[in-house]
Amino acid sequence: MNPRAALRQARDLLQLPVVRIDMAGDAQAKELYRYFTRRHPRWRVIRNKVWGVALLGIPGDRPAYDRHVSRAMRRKVHRAELAGFTFHPIKPLEHVDEILQIHRSAPERQGRPMHPDYAAEDRVRAVLGDTAEAFGVFDAEGVLRAYLCLRDCGEVVCIERLLGHAASLEQGTMYLLFSGVVGWLIAYREQGGRARWLQYDMFSGAAPGLRDFKHFVGFRPYRVRWRWRDT
Repeated sequence: MNPRAALRQARDLLQLPVVRIDMAGDAQAKELYRYFTRRHPRWRVIRNKVWGVALLGIPGDRPAYDRHVSRAMRRKVHRAELAGFTFHPIKPLEHVDEILQIHRSAPERQGRPMHPDYAAEDRVRAVLGDTAEAFGVFDAEGVLRAYLCLRDCGEVVCIERLLGHAASLEQGTMYLLFSGVVGWLIAYREQGGRARWLQYDMFSGAAPGLRDFKHFVGFRPYRVRWRWRDT
């Protein structure tokens, strides 16, 4: 990166809105907190997941989310529904074969080769067995075409894994998946859930295409002050 671009990026990071988020929950949530707040492996003077965190404020109702995203997003969701795709909560261990097919549908994602663990059934089962909440998008024949795993971490719900079948991406499956998850989170809050934010890793360091997708479905970059609260 040339000096001018580095200065521009530093200026943009310094101008990010700042939010304070209290994390709480199970052992996996505590491990996420440790990961977010440990020293960055490359830039040791900053924390790992603080500058440019991708967050979506969980809206109070469905119309609020529809106002937050573009009309194009709503069209993509409608297109997927017209094609027969549906959104449902899932028990991921009941869909291991379909999930492996999703993982194996493309040799790389966002320009990076898929890690071999994604194609190893034993490793996939181990990860899915620790999943707290999972959701999927099914095609008209009832085949799982995209899935997402969440973990409730107090004031934030973190996306732990998210993948779609390469052959179905152009049909809007990932947009329907996010639309459905936001609807589930709205209902979850109405039932007493503490979460105020949905977190999808970082804007900083993400490939341009992934940054655009995150923005499209409603995420924005923030500087986060993480804090752990024992409950």
